[in-house]
Amino acid sequence: MNEARENSVAASAYMQRLLPLRTRALPPLDRIRRSVEGILSRWPDAAPKPEERDREKLALEMLSRVEGWRWDDISTQRVISAAVAVFDEHRRQRADLEPVHSFYLSEIATREPGAFLDGMVGVYMDSFAPGSLHTRLLARALSERIEDIGGRFRKLLAALPSLFRPDTAVLELGKLMLDADSAYELLKSLGLSRPHTSGLAKAAQEVFFQRVSPDLAEESAREKLFNWLTPEKGPVLQAGAGPAVEALLSVWRQKTPSDALRNELSERIISAWNDPRLHSGGIWSGFDTELRAVLLRWLTHQDMKFFCDMVTATQDSHMWPPRRDFWLQLYEDKMIDEAWVAFGAEARRFAQQNLVRSGGTDMNRRFGRQLDRGGSTSILIMRMGNKIVVDGCHSYKTHIFRVDDKRAPKLYERSYYCDDIMRVSTNSKSHTSIPSWSQWVLQNV
Repeated sequence: MNEARENSVAASAYMQRLLPLRTRALPPLDRIRRSVEGILSRWPDAAPKPEERDREKLALEMLSRVEGWRWDDISTQRVISAAVAVFDEHRRQRADLEPVHSFYLSEIATREPGAFLDGMVGVYMDSFAPGSLHTRLLARALSERIEDIGGRFRKLLAALPSLFRPDTAVLELGKLMLDADSAYELLKSLGLSRPHTSGLAKAAQEVFFQRVSPDLAEESAREKLFNWLTPEKGPVLQAGAGPAVEALLSVWRQKTPSDALRNELSERIISAWNDPRLHSGGIWSGFDTELRAVLLRWLTHQDMKFFCDMVTATQDSHMWPPRRDFWLQLYEDKMIDEAWVAFGAEARRFAQQNLVRSGGTDMNRRFGRQLDRGGSTSILIMRMGNKIVVDGCHSYKTHIFRVDDKRAPKLYERSYYCDDIMRVSTNSKSHTSIPSWSQWVLQNV
């Protein structure tokens, strides 16, 4: 009895000397999370998108494999690349490829979780077309496997639980885009590696445009729109951007923004989608003519201001201010329909350093060049009704031509020679008497 008690005491003393038990904590997961995000950022797609020239070959190869049930020597990546081809807008309704479409739907239902299933989620989003049969079929098949979809799209599913309910998904994604400061960055963070080209994002984009349009008089709404159209870390949206730019300009159909805002908007627009005076393609090919005229009027005012500000800053003459005020008043009176500046070399350098605030402005595309007189003279070319009017800085005379005169300089040319214009002109006047000169201009236009 005593011996047992002694053994018990000894055992108790031994246990007390042991180090206390500690629960082993998991190490911080931040590094692992960053590594995963880095991998997904560098390789955003489960399989690379095939080039257009390769898609027909891929589709027909997959048709042959399905019909012959031959699966030797083919990778999951190639199977996904073929899915991109057979569900794109040119092939998703082709009757001869129906066996391949059915094959992919059945594979979604039976294939184990992994690269194939995740790849088909990408195919669904990229080929998404509202109301289309293939979108509904893919959505139905993938919704049955929602618990098996991998980490690449879990964040998107958490933010957009309606992902596989096509009609609802478009509306809810459009709302997410509207609520974000940068819809482009939001969609990238959710796993859409190329937001502008995803069919789902394109559909939601229409909702986003509709909801942001009523507020485009406000700076915050304009920034949201531009953050989608011209993202800082992404390409400029080209296809589909026209309606958004129209919505932006329609705010100012009946009113005029401040000079600063007008200049900012026009510079951002032409920097992204080119100057409509120089380019007729892209978003300008089907653009609303009245809204295009709004932008052209802004650009006319801006070019005249550039010219006038440059002369004001570089020419010390008491005769210039009344000339400047005269031209700007004619613009306000809507007598000047179009204007284009051709800067000399000296003025071009001055304008770049002092007048053009936006770092995105390309001086070589934004203005013409005046090459005579060693670049010391700049000219302003205006269309006033059926007349072309050319005025220049310093002592350069004002010249007036009829629009149909073959010798008249054309607007929006890349380069001009002011002495050539002067030599062919038959109707010109100096500025030695401002009242006489201004009366002459009004009589001749």
